[in-house]
Amino acid sequence: MTMSSSPLPNGASSNGVSSLLPFRIFIGYDPREDLPYELCRRSLLKHSSIPLSISPIRQPELRSAGNYWRDRNPTESTEFSFTRFLTPFLADFHGWALFVDCDFLYRADINDLLSLIDPSYAVMCVKHEYAPKETTKMDGAVQTVYPRKNWSSMVLYNCGHPKNKVLTPETVSTQTGAFLHRFMWLDDAEIGEVPYVWNFLVGHNKIVPEDPTTVPKALHYTSGGPWFEAYKDCEFAELWLEELEEYEKEKEKKGKKEIAEDAAAVAV
Repeated sequence: MTMSSSPLPNGASSNGVSSLLPFRIFIGYDPREDLPYELCRRSLLKHSSIPLSISPIRQPELRSAGNYWRDRNPTESTEFSFTRFLTPFLADFHGWALFVDCDFLYRADINDLLSLIDPSYAVMCVKHEYAPKETTKMDGAVQTVYPRKNWSSMVLYNCGHPKNKVLTPETVSTQTGAFLHRFMWLDDAEIGEVPYVWNFLVGHNKIVPEDPTTVPKALHYTSGGPWFEAYKDCEFAELWLEELEEYEKEKEKKGKKEIAEDAAAVAV
């Protein structure tokens, strides 16, 4: 049952999302995918009708702070394969927060996703049935197949839920991949579901003609996007490239403005 999000006193709402504070989003970051991260962040902000607080999850920073010490396994395709599960910890085990892989491109208002939040759940995600046949992905990374694959690629965390308090640096640094990626710290009844259009797997999920409910709200280039040579012509590549063009024009305009401001300051 989906709870309403009608305003309550002190900026609270019935689904536990503050109506006053920016909603917290943590994006998995890998230096190989800096540009996808920037476009994921930009697409979230561009479509959002509410204020957002977006932070990258950078593994080196977590290691420096003593919050992550797991040795990297060859099967980890990104630096955030496990650090993603620190989202409740990074949110101080309070309120709701979203984790998302950096290879997403948002096409809709994230507030529409938040309207689906049900505080009776510890997490909410798309419950994919996904078993890719290819053996590699992205830039040659190993493609692994396991139960509940891609469930953890976009997760709404009820950070204050008692069961999520187990996701400490110690747990995330030492527990098995199965324990974490299969949400084994939770009972199945504590895992809520959102429509697949919020984690639309490019090359796997399909739009049903004349059915607007199947149009993706968030594209997930899970096997690889057009920033990798092998996937430059993948499905929906044109949408990512359009976002890239907008981003580069915006960046160029900002650069010219800063140069003009610096020149004006020197003249003074």
